[in-house]
Amino acid sequence: MRSPLERLRETVGRELAWKRHQARWKRLVAEHPLRYLFFEVTRRCNLACAYCGSDCGPKGRAEELSSAEWIEIARQIATDFEPKKVMVAVTGGEPLLKDGVFELFAELKRLGFAYGMVSNGWLLDAEAARRLVECGMGSLSLSMDAPGELNDELRGRGSSEKVTAAIGHLRSAGYQGKLEIISTLTRPAVAQLDEMRRWIAAQRISLWRVAPVMPIGRAARRPELTPGPEEVRQMLEFVLNARQDRLKPAPEFCEEGFLGNRFEGRVRPYLSQCRAGVTTGGILCDGRIGACPELGEAFAQGDIRKERFKEVWETRYQALRDRHWAHSGDCARCNQFARCGGGSLHLYEQPGAPLLRCLYLMAKQAGEAPSK
Repeated sequence: MRSPLERLRETVGRELAWKRHQARWKRLVAEHPLRYLFFEVTRRCNLACAYCGSDCGPKGRAEELSSAEWIEIARQIATDFEPKKVMVAVTGGEPLLKDGVFELFAELKRLGFAYGMVSNGWLLDAEAARRLVECGMGSLSLSMDAPGELNDELRGRGSSEKVTAAIGHLRSAGYQGKLEIISTLTRPAVAQLDEMRRWIAAQRISLWRVAPVMPIGRAARRPELTPGPEEVRQMLEFVLNARQDRLKPAPEFCEEGFLGNRFEGRVRPYLSQCRAGVTTGGILCDGRIGACPELGEAFAQGDIRKERFKEVWETRYQALRDRHWAHSGDCARCNQFARCGGGSLHLYEQPGAPLLRCLYLMAKQAGEAPSK
């Protein structure tokens, strides 16, 4: 048991950490340096995951930008910003279904961007792995949510085997970049976190990011998949303990919302923040300019087919950078709002709308244990 002096030191240390964090955040909002940029190259996907928030499917959208247009956008961004300071995340749908995507990858590399991709692994065969290495991809996130059978039930039969095969193809091709597993946690997957961790460890992958599924898109029609307070508390405690036992993989919790003193700065290597519109921008598959792809349409700021991204970045995004509108309802009555700021923007349908959920309150409702 810790002494009163040790507890006092911890309390003072955390208060100082929050003050430094809030001062840094204020500077970031004022300067809004672009550091991370999503390219949602398609909504087309060869899977139809049970919980998909974007309702991705086999057809995509008729008005999607072509790969040639994406290459011109990349060149525009490289002209207006410093490529070496901007990480480009290529997402979907499934990016490898996009015609010409390897040409886009090669151009991103030529322009000097660090870039990566999120993939379900189905199309990542030996040839695709070879081409990714050839194109200099530096970061690759493979989606797998649970051990074999449950993952296949959620994502499609054969999905687990495809991810395993993709890992092997990447290693055979000599891939040296960042490789991580991303797990979107449904209610049944929470009970299998230990088994999932053992599977990832067996694949010799040290990076694992976890996030509770959002009750939007298909998940909104499947309430049995959405974690409740007990499951949220369980996953947070799992991540907290797993990050302290020095074994790999050490999971990292997603960016969503303020989590309370027990978990902040412990289940992820930073304090609560939502960087959408502050350091993170995005371009959706149909050309709309926004921030991260999880934000609703109401957060779109412009159209890349009609406007230059830099001009939109410098002159708009007001509702994403000044979030006083979130200080209402339950948030206005919460004594943690100064640290939380209203949570992640993907929790709102639009500015001023009710908060979709609060993980901090859910953990408290489940009986959050006192800080150690």
